Amino acid sequence: MNQYHIHVRGLVQGVGFRPYVYRLANEMGLRGYVDNSNDGVLIVLQSTCIQKEKFLKALIKSVPEVASIEHIETVQCRVSKKYESFDIAPSRSSGDEITRISPDIAICSDCLKDRKHQLHRMGYPFINCTHCGPRFSIIEKLPYDRAVTTMSSFGMCDTCREEYADVNDRRFHAQPIACNECGPHYTLRDSEGNEDTVYIRIVSRISDVLSNGGVVALKSLGGYNLICDADNEQAVARIRELKGRYAKPLAVMYRDEREVMVDLNLSDEERKALNSWRRPIVLAEEKVHNAPWLNEGYRSLGVLLPYMAIHYDLFTEAPELRRIVVTSGNMGGRPIVIADEEAHDLFDSRVDSVVSYNRDIYNRVDDSVVQEYDGVCRPIRRSRG
Repeated sequence: MNQYHIHVRGLVQGVGFRPYVYRLANEMGLRGYVDNSNDGVLIVLQSTCIQKEKFLKALIKSVPEVASIEHIETVQCRVSKKYESFDIAPSRSSGDEITRISPDIAICSDCLKDRKHQLHRMGYPFINCTHCGPRFSIIEKLPYDRAVTTMSSFGMCDTCREEYADVNDRRFHAQPIACNECGPHYTLRDSEGNEDTVYIRIVSRISDVLSNGGVVALKSLGGYNLICDADNEQAVARIRELKGRYAKPLAVMYRDEREVMVDLNLSDEERKALNSWRRPIVLAEEKVHNAPWLNEGYRSLGVLLPYMAIHYDLFTEAPELRRIVVTSGNMGGRPIVIADEEAHDLFDSRVDSVVSYNRDIYNRVDDSVVQEYDGVCRPIRRSRG
């Protein structure tokens, strides 16, 4: 039996890579451990040379969707300690090199389903798993673990802890894991200073505001957004006045792809980008220029689909809303607001409601923008996702 140190570099932290390695090694009956370090992932493998080669081929073949392997370095070492199993070891820091940090990932379809039947996550807006949820916006330093994110102040309840430790669970080693009992929660403050912390009422109140031509400052994954009904010219004008953004186009979030296709001509590449886990703003050609208050002077419109649970809930609560303006919550020339106190100082007297949550945003993340050129959707603004 030999011992191999396999150093994997790339996008391999915060994307379910360690659980993936753990499952693969155990399925193959191998021994050793996997851990995160600030320069990637280290796999210590005790096996024969043939087993090691089979492991490496399988490792590359079935890598998690969001992960990407850029380089694998394998070194054979002396066996100093015999391992009886294959485990996930505590993360460690080594040297000055750093690995790629996972971007924030749009809520996945499995988590959307879980919100409907998991008792401790019924309707929970901050649901996530190893395949989705906040990453870059909450990471304070590497290597990536819950203790070095803004989730560190939220202790796991017994149920979440059991899922976190269960190799057969989709939330096995999902660092931001949370539920209704132990996770972050929303708070709505209206223009009169009244607060509400009941999520189902918050969604209803936001929907009422939007349906009646109002404006809401909503804390998103990487900062505050200003949102309103995109088909209400007066509401859009109000956002433009607030931001001092009188001419530039505004991004529009649609209920679903079907509604996007009513208004825009999308290529296959644009549709692929729109529906990807990155959920960027896609600049695409309008069929009819019927809302000049959104993009006066242009025949293209920046569109995106929901990427947080609350977005889906808003459209469900207000079926009359086809699309909403989603623009960065800031004043002209200033960065998107991420601090709750600053958001209240800036927006309390200027919008109808400010909706925040009690998990800090550590890294400011705006919405990414892509545009198709020469058959490929290329980033114009690289940020969330």
